[in-house]
Amino acid sequence: MRVALDQPALSVVTPEKTRQLFPLTRISRVVVSGSVEWSMPALFACADAGISIVFLNQSGVVRCQWVGASPKNSSIVPLFSELLLRQDALQRYQNWSVAMQRMSARSSARRIGFSEWQEVDVKVLDEWVQQSLNESWLPIKFQLKGYLLSSVLQYLGDLGFDSKCDFLVDGQFSLADELTKLLLWDFYPSLLLWCQRSSQVPEQELVVKFYQQRYQRVEHLLRGLLNKLHQCLREGV
Repeated sequence: MRVALDQPALSVVTPEKTRQLFPLTRISRVVVSGSVEWSMPALFACADAGISIVFLNQSGVVRCQWVGASPKNSSIVPLFSELLLRQDALQRYQNWSVAMQRMSARSSARRIGFSEWQEVDVKVLDEWVQQSLNESWLPIKFQLKGYLLSSVLQYLGDLGFDSKCDFLVDGQFSLADELTKLLLWDFYPSLLLWCQRSSQVPEQELVVKFYQQRYQRVEHLLRGLLNKLHQCLREGV
């Protein structure tokens, strides 16, 4: 498969299939799975249009991400940038991360059915989830994580966070990756139930449908997480 630019659209050519055109104005985000050849003009066109691209390997694991410039101006970006320059910003960010991981894990444990969900250890629960998923289902979990990262980048881009924001993907904060990990907890109960009830590993189309059915909840949770981060940076936790 090859993706090239055919202004004002992306041209997708698949062997033995008719060429497809996807207008850039109708694309919000892109997830690339497996081996796909991209032309540089196509990548730059996506960047200029504020379209994020997440690349997954054959197993569904995120290989890299392409973040462009957001076409939108937002007052929230300078506010976050200013708060993250404070001397205690990293400590406040880490406090928020630990608190949100605990909150997300406990919510997941409650929905799974743990009687002592309020006391659950984040690391122990994460290991339990990995062991409870059939090995053949682990790529499904990785794919969902890739879809989540793509949605997070799009959502942040709509707010004005883009490639010019160092804290979006830098080593200290990595806001996009952190939000993705938090949101993944919300998928575990449904994913485990699906794994238990299904006799075979679902095709990619079903995984996409499974994700899209939960996208409104993803947006709702994202708003809450960012509001809590804003509060933490301003007042602490």
